[in-house]
Amino acid sequence: MPKLKRRPNKILSMIPPVAVQDVLHRLNRYLPLRHRHVLTRNNTVRLRYVAGPVCAVVMVGLVFSALGNPAQGISSELTAQAYANLEPAAGGERQDGEEGLVTQLAATQKRLQRYTAASYTMDAGQTVAINRAATLAPKEKQVKIAPGDTLTGALLQAGLSDKDAYGVVQAMKQHVNPRSIRPGQVLQVRFDQGEGEVKPLAQVSMAMDALKTITVARAATEEAGFKVDVSEKKVVKKLYTQAADISVSVVGAAAKAGIPSAVVNEAIRIYSWDVDFQRDIRQGDKIEITYEAYETEDGQRVKTGDVLYTQLSVSGIDIPLYRYETSEGRVDYFQPNGRSIRKTLMKTPIDGARISSGFGVRRHPVLGYTKMHKGMDFAAPTGTPIYAAGDGTIEKAGKFSSFGNYVRIRHNGQLKTAYAHMSRFGKGITPGTRVRQGQVIGYVGTTGRSTGPHLHYEVLVNGVQKNPRSLDLPTGETLGGEEMRLFKAHVKQMDRDISNGRALRYARNTASPAQ
Repeated sequence: MPKLKRRPNKILSMIPPVAVQDVLHRLNRYLPLRHRHVLTRNNTVRLRYVAGPVCAVVMVGLVFSALGNPAQGISSELTAQAYANLEPAAGGERQDGEEGLVTQLAATQKRLQRYTAASYTMDAGQTVAINRAATLAPKEKQVKIAPGDTLTGALLQAGLSDKDAYGVVQAMKQHVNPRSIRPGQVLQVRFDQGEGEVKPLAQVSMAMDALKTITVARAATEEAGFKVDVSEKKVVKKLYTQAADISVSVVGAAAKAGIPSAVVNEAIRIYSWDVDFQRDIRQGDKIEITYEAYETEDGQRVKTGDVLYTQLSVSGIDIPLYRYETSEGRVDYFQPNGRSIRKTLMKTPIDGARISSGFGVRRHPVLGYTKMHKGMDFAAPTGTPIYAAGDGTIEKAGKFSSFGNYVRIRHNGQLKTAYAHMSRFGKGITPGTRVRQGQVIGYVGTTGRSTGPHLHYEVLVNGVQKNPRSLDLPTGETLGGEEMRLFKAHVKQMDRDISNGRALRYARNTASPAQ
């Protein structure tokens, strides 16, 4: 079959080959183009390089033409339809001739006005009314007290006049000291309706704490100045039960489980009479606490209350304790058998410390030779509270030899405890003062002959230092008779409260963070 020859395109033939070759030569600097890619054997431009750009230019032109005036496009389309479908109105007759056509087109154009932008533009009167309403609307501001701010300065920053700011501060003085305002507190300021930049003040309110909010509002007459109102939220008491599995420390496990720090610290203080939290606690031990919490009706926690029940599991042994107030008004924590956890002395008179040196012979860290260490050292940060190990009377409080700041307590005719290297003494700790077990008597320091902040603790029996860990100390009281019967009834009720869900939340490690 003979091969057909392709006819040369007349339009492409009109493009001079020399011009094409010149363009191709210039493009070769940037693109690897060959002669046969652009030109045919007859030295004419290939059709695809002409048809593509031409189609693109036509399409772009059509798009811009359509987007240029959409309303005009709608009008033209509907006008064309009007020419083709001119129908008489209901009950009317067709209008013939040029006059009828003009009438129909006028009616069509009038209907098309609803599609134009002009039909959606509000008139000047409406705009002025809206702007005036916005100007007259009440205005509210929030001002956060920054460090170094004064109450007067914050009010002026909110936009109050000097006279109003002074009046508000004077009104607040009846219920709150302006100097007690803390950074972070927020002032809610509301202005009345009015024109101009400076609007009349309506009221100022500020939350004094989680419960109380003070509001200062303008009085009915200008002569009366401002009136003050203090509102207080209602507080309800709730019970919470939470638990934690101990992996490293009681404090860390409790924080992970969302138990408030004040609650877990109280539980540690309760068990310190019988448990050494530095030596006795192991991984896998558990603690469970039922405590009171005071909250507002909207669920905001104000404070935590007493620990009502706690159970510490140490090496597989459970130690449950119930808070109980005796008929004589004494409050203590008792085991289910009615025996108090309180002993003559606490095993550890300090929280969160580690034993840095035990009782016995050692090489003295300052003197450099071997010497008997007649006490126990607890390393802790400076300022850590130190507790009285038992009830007694302060026998000595002041600087003493190499011990620095030193306190000695006489508990009975045979038993005394001593505390050394304190940074400072507790409030009211002077010789002759009566102290209770667990009362703060001083704070950890490094006074005297010391290499770092720690507590040196001694127990003296008949004037001789003894190892605190090896002493067999008598336990506290044991309930009996009618008091034991009342205590057992209390224990039964407490167990019922926990088991039937009156304790609102029970959590083990997965509890949400405490509020």
